[in-house]
Amino acid sequence: MKFPRPGGDVQAYVYREGGEYRASVYVVAPGQGPAPLAAESFTGATEAEVEDAVRAWVERNHPKAR
Repeated sequence: MKFPRPGGDVQAYVYREGGEYRASVYVVAPGQGPAPLAAESFTGATEAEVEDAVRAWVERNHPKAR
């Protein structure tokens, strides 16, 4: 999942590990290489649950320009 935002992009990688879905979220500023550490991570029972949590976090912490 990729969210273009003012000042850079927020990228989330959603994957399944064992019986859970997980997401790692990275904030990447222009001219910066890949973020070395995840800004946030999520775990849930379903992919939709994790994706919803990621979207809510992105909107709360990196809202679109108005």
